[in-house]
Amino acid sequence: MKNIEDYLGYHFKDPNLLKCALTHRSYAHEKNVEDNEVLEFLGDAVLELIIRDYLIKAYPYLTEGELSKLKAYLVAESTLANIARRIHLGEALLLGKGEMKNQGWDKDSILCDALEAILAAIYLDGGFKEAYNVLLGLYSPLIKKIRPDFNKDYKSILQERIQSTQKTLPRYKILRVIGPDHDPTFEAGLFIKNKMLGRGMGKSRKEAEQAAAKEALKNLK
Repeated sequence: MKNIEDYLGYHFKDPNLLKCALTHRSYAHEKNVEDNEVLEFLGDAVLELIIRDYLIKAYPYLTEGELSKLKAYLVAESTLANIARRIHLGEALLLGKGEMKNQGWDKDSILCDALEAILAAIYLDGGFKEAYNVLLGLYSPLIKKIRPDFNKDYKSILQERIQSTQKTLPRYKILRVIGPDHDPTFEAGLFIKNKMLGRGMGKSRKEAEQAAAKEALKNLK
């Protein structure tokens, strides 16, 4: 349990919550103790809320469909099981004799349920903010890997979005240049059919146009 707390970066005020989260029903049946299924039920909801909240803040320019695809991958059983393996969760599980023989410590379903149960235990022990921070810490390496799937630049994303609904193309205009010649700051505006949908600042024309496109995507949403 101590090792798991170290991997999580969270130490429980009530260690019994963590112990319950690690207790598979096979062990609970043999020892007549509480298993982690109720915690897993709660953890599933906490997980969904945190991931949805993170995604809409991290990717405000994505459509609902794109967000749903990304969310589905992040909460998939195999994804959670791999996170559990990374923190050596299987080594800490309390399993019955049958599951021990069947190598239950490495089954996706058992690892996934246990990780969700741990998330619920953190939520009950320390509150939503603690659960949020721990979960994003666990997901951090994964998020960096999957971002390229949607990591097109804002100008490209905007152009694809516009062209899917109308034939016109976005037009960029430098509205002003601020500061000395050796260190200018550009302000760009993005126009569609002579209507400005976004503006942005940057140390180069390209950076300012990207910022304007990002704002325009939010406004279009």
